Amino acid sequence: MAILHTTTFCFSLVSSFALIILDRTCSCLQFTYPRFDTPNKADFNFSAGSGISNGSLQITPSTGDISHRSGRVLYARETLKLWNSRRTALTSFRTEFVLNIAPQNETGEGMAFILTNNPALPSNSSRQWLGICNNRTDGDPRNRIVAVEFDTRMSVNETDGNHVGLDINSIRSLDPYPLSNVSLILSSGADVQVSITYNSTEQVLVAILIQIDTAGAHYGSKAWTVDLSQFLLDDMYVGFAGSTGDFTELNQIKSWNFATIDDDITTKRRHGRKVLLPLVAFVLFVMCSFFVFLVWKRSTRKRRLAYRNLEKMIDAHGPVRFQLKELRRATANFSSSRKLGRGGFGTVYHGYLSSMNMEVAVKRVAANNKSNSNRGEQEFVAEVNTISKLSHRNLVKLIGWCHEGGELLVVYEYFPMGSLDKILYGGARPASPSPSPETMTADNKVAELTWERRYKIICGVASALEYLHHGSSSRILHRDVKASNVMLDEEYSARLGDFGLARVIQLDEAVTHHSTQAVAGTRGYMAYECFFTGRASLDTDVYAFGVFVMEVLTGRSPSSSVTYHNHQQEHDHDGPRQPMYIVDWMWRHYGDGTVLEAADAVLGGAYDDAQVERAARLALACCHPSPRERPSMRTAVQVLVGGAPAPEPPFEKPAFVWPPDGKQQEIELPHVGVLFTGGRLSFCSMTSTSITGR
Repeated sequence: MAILHTTTFCFSLVSSFALIILDRTCSCLQFTYPRFDTPNKADFNFSAGSGISNGSLQITPSTGDISHRSGRVLYARETLKLWNSRRTALTSFRTEFVLNIAPQNETGEGMAFILTNNPALPSNSSRQWLGICNNRTDGDPRNRIVAVEFDTRMSVNETDGNHVGLDINSIRSLDPYPLSNVSLILSSGADVQVSITYNSTEQVLVAILIQIDTAGAHYGSKAWTVDLSQFLLDDMYVGFAGSTGDFTELNQIKSWNFATIDDDITTKRRHGRKVLLPLVAFVLFVMCSFFVFLVWKRSTRKRRLAYRNLEKMIDAHGPVRFQLKELRRATANFSSSRKLGRGGFGTVYHGYLSSMNMEVAVKRVAANNKSNSNRGEQEFVAEVNTISKLSHRNLVKLIGWCHEGGELLVVYEYFPMGSLDKILYGGARPASPSPSPETMTADNKVAELTWERRYKIICGVASALEYLHHGSSSRILHRDVKASNVMLDEEYSARLGDFGLARVIQLDEAVTHHSTQAVAGTRGYMAYECFFTGRASLDTDVYAFGVFVMEVLTGRSPSSSVTYHNHQQEHDHDGPRQPMYIVDWMWRHYGDGTVLEAADAVLGGAYDDAQVERAARLALACCHPSPRERPSMRTAVQVLVGGAPAPEPPFEKPAFVWPPDGKQQEIELPHVGVLFTGGRLSFCSMTSTSITGR
């Protein structure tokens, strides 16, 4: 890190030296800030929430609630003149700055270098508006603003969420330049050195970006033709703007140099430039090359050490260890067009391995975020170590893995059918001759996901969990059973996958759970006791399986509320509405003797009544509030295949009591929307269930 800061300082120092030598004929506007401290605050105009912190300009708020905010920071001591002193030509200028975009909650939305005649921050300019304009003023010539945007999230009408573009009175970029093509990621948390030059004679604006990270140095450049006099008036403010939305980041400027360039130079000055320019360029090249070499040397050493440490943790002998270049080639360099889906700790891409002549699914574990890097490696190691030792017809097969160049990659067999949730909710469909998502109808869905196939899927997932709990050499807790983690083959056989949260406990009766520092799992599938104990157990997997069965049976998402109408169709708007989540909703149907009415309406009654009844009763038993009352997965499999009678859960949902001995007095807490975020447990009130605390 010290070397990186030294490189940045030298880059700024040499650039400033070049500007002073080459452009000392004019100092219309010139300033240099190697870093920013509290005494510098008077030099700038800050919008509400912006400021100076950690030696940087914070363009958007860095503390408190930083979502849905926008901000501007403008140089306040002097304005930039659009025309030179003789008003014979537009002003040329050059500026260098170091920006750093550090994701806090994924990434969004970005920032921009701006020239404007209107210094005030527009109202409602958060989210995709970048503090430049809003939905009412977008494209209005009265905005009087020209910006070079550094976008970190894809908006409407954009094809890339990581680009640099030219904005004129609007946030619609002119000829944006995607930076992912040069492996330059604006929102990686690494410093990006930016140089912007405007040549008024040629009317060309040029932006050059350099990013140095553990993988090396990445360069990108883009030029636009623009006549500033068509959009701006004489006195311009220079500075930065930025915004956040649902997803947040820190938009920071760590250093900033700015100087105007006099184009009316004499022949003597031209001759001096011809002599000095190659010298300055050579010095700059040598210094940058030297420090890039030091950074590369140090990062290579650290990378090798990290590889050795992580490889010691991986105990997988069967799967193939791939090279990064092979997986990049297989996925077209992780092209967005190859993206199959995204989970909590990674994005999955469709790939083709020419060496093995097979299609694969490549999971790219998100380990680049500094705040999540350790956890990302934990998920990677857990996933590779766990699934590499498993062999079952209802589990996704691990092909191989890769840890190289800061990337954590897991390679699985590819399923063209995709995940169950895409078919269950109509978000995606297999390739022709099946119907496309746009033409999918309820009749198509019935034809594709019949009850026989649904029951087969339920039995397959039950068999996979029974194997994990009781059939493998170690007892394995999956901890994230849900429809999106169930893949389907061409025969609609279920394959349970995504073992990023899985944990192994030995086959010792004294150890039946895994303790966690944070509640892990997916809202709607998590058992009540997880939030009181911080433990995952066989019983919590059983609870998630019960919710999964309800999801497949009803075609309803566990994370969204449904409305219960006593003995009425769901679309009937008469009578009182009682919104609740799927477990309470199913229990209400069971208590009223209308379980068959809970079956997915698109089935049109085309199902086996006995199987629906058996699956519903098993699901309710698995979701019993008391973990002691839930069946094991071995019993669940026997029930589904008809080898054991279906459970008989109580007609009214029992109260949740903790500890299970029931000695404490019950208290009423709002229930169902259980959500764990930011280290706090919250309940979204929908229905009321009795819960007893410790």
